[in-house]
Amino acid sequence: MEALCPYLWLFQKSNGSTRSHGEDGDDEEALTTAMQKRTRAIHDISDKLVNAKLLMAFSDRKAYGDAVSHFYYIFDAIERQLALNKHENGLKEIAAFLSIMSRAERMKRDLRYFLGADWKSDIKSMPVSVREYVAYIEEVSRERPICLLPYVYHNWMAILAGGQIIRRLATHGMSLPHGKGVSMFAFDGETRASLKRRFKDSVCSIKLDAETRKQVLDESTKVKGGSREVV
Repeated sequence: MEALCPYLWLFQKSNGSTRSHGEDGDDEEALTTAMQKRTRAIHDISDKLVNAKLLMAFSDRKAYGDAVSHFYYIFDAIERQLALNKHENGLKEIAAFLSIMSRAERMKRDLRYFLGADWKSDIKSMPVSVREYVAYIEEVSRERPICLLPYVYHNWMAILAGGQIIRRLATHGMSLPHGKGVSMFAFDGETRASLKRRFKDSVCSIKLDAETRKQVLDESTKVKGGSREVV
C-alpha cells in the first residue's frame, strides 16, 4: 500500500538497527531491525514503482489528492483498530502515541484542500484493492490484534523518516501556499527526531514470546506486499 507516487517516504530506511538485551543477558535482534529485514526486498520493488510515477504526481493536484485519498482509508483503518485494541499487551505501548502520531484526521484536511471543501469519506468509491486491504486490516484486528503492530510501525515511522522530503517536493512541485495541503506531515510539540527515537524505543521495549514474534514478523511482509495491490 505504499507505492502511489506521493508516498516516497515509505521507501526511506525508516527502521533502526538498535540492539536490545534479552533477559538472559545475550544480545538479540531488535524487533524494529527484524521487521526492516523482512521488508527489504519489497522496498526495492516499490522504489521502482514510485520513481516511475513521481513526476506526474507532484505536478497534478488532482492526481496527488486522489492518491492521498487511498492512503487516508488505510491510515484511518490502522489507527481506528489500534484505538480499539489500546489495552492489548504489546499494543498499549504504541497506542500511547495515538494523540501525536495519528495521521487520518490531518489527511482529511489535505483532501479537502486538494479535492474540495465538500469532500467526504466514502470507502465505497475506492478501488477494490483499497477496500480489500482495509477489510484485511480489520480482520487482523479481530483475530490477532498484536499483528497490527507492523502496520502501525511501518506507516508511522515511514512518515517520520521521509515526510519532510515529500512535503518539500509537493510544495515546490505544485506551487502550494505555505502550509497548505501538507498537514499530514506536521507534528506538534516535539521534534521529529525526538519523536522517532521515543517511538522506536517503545516498539523495542515490547516483550513477545517466540511464536508471537514470528507472527508479527510474518505479518510485516504483508504490510509492504499489500502496497503493490494498491498501486
